[in-house]
Amino acid sequence: IMSIADMEEMENIIDEATDCFEDKMKKLFDEVGEEHIQDMLGVTNQMDWSGQVCFAAEVLRTELKLAVEKIEIRLKAGEFK
Repeated sequence: IMSIADMEEMENIIDEATDCFEDKMKKLFDEVGEEHIQDMLGVTNQMDWSGQVCFAAEVLRTELKLAVEKIEIRLKAGEFK
């Protein structure tokens, strides 16, 4: 039986959440302002921040998928009775 995390609808939801996270984090750079980026974000420029955000978004995507799979296994095992 295929995991729900591998089903297209669930993958789309995980992608949507990850894309939203990525967009919000990229906007954070503009909100923080050039003079505070080193202190608040630990980066020196937008390209550096953008690269870190993309990496973080991929980690989030993987973690969300794993979380769905773990909860699904627990549900099928009867843990939520």
